[in-house]
Amino acid sequence: MTKLFLLITIILSVSCSDKKDSYKNPLTETVVNNRNFGKELYQNEFLKYSDTLKLDSLKHNLINEFDIYNEDIFRLIHVDAEELAEFSFDFFLPNLNKVLKKRSFEISIRKSDQIEFNNTIFINEEEIMLYSQYDLENYTFWDVAPRRFFSKINELLKKQNSNEKFFLLYEGNDLHVILLTEKQFKIICEKYEYNKRDIPYLP
Repeated sequence: MTKLFLLITIILSVSCSDKKDSYKNPLTETVVNNRNFGKELYQNEFLKYSDTLKLDSLKHNLINEFDIYNEDIFRLIHVDAEELAEFSFDFFLPNLNKVLKKRSFEISIRKSDQIEFNNTIFINEEEIMLYSQYDLENYTFWDVAPRRFFSKINELLKKQNSNEKFFLLYEGNDLHVILLTEKQFKIICEKYEYNKRDIPYLP
């Protein structure tokens, strides 16, 4: 009887130990890895174009709270996929150009004379169809339009030898874009490894 009790105790102990080892709490991953993702972003020039008068507070919030969304950093823009798909560029274009002017770059948008038929615009005089009739009929134009729009802007940035590109963040009316280097993008991906919704994605 004593031997049986001892055997059961050993089995239960091993089982509980295995469960503890196999379970990893995502919220403690940064503690385990001893990484400060905000500090890594700072070291990789995330605040390079920030408002210098607010640099101290922006640095503090980045390192201590991973605040990457402050507009004074000049990286994030609220776009709203509906506004873009309906050609309401004035909703986001001023803020977009504020960010780009920090990089000595600017975009202009001109609508085609036949825009109601071909959904075509000109970005810095380069023609682009935001979406097709097929996209419209299949209700995918809210997704397609921002992807094509910012893919074109990324092409223009590349021609200017920029090491940054726009990534999309969220979707629909909550759609934002964020301008990042590859290294900054990688750090943000690793930070949000367990929260995929907050990971930016290429257009």
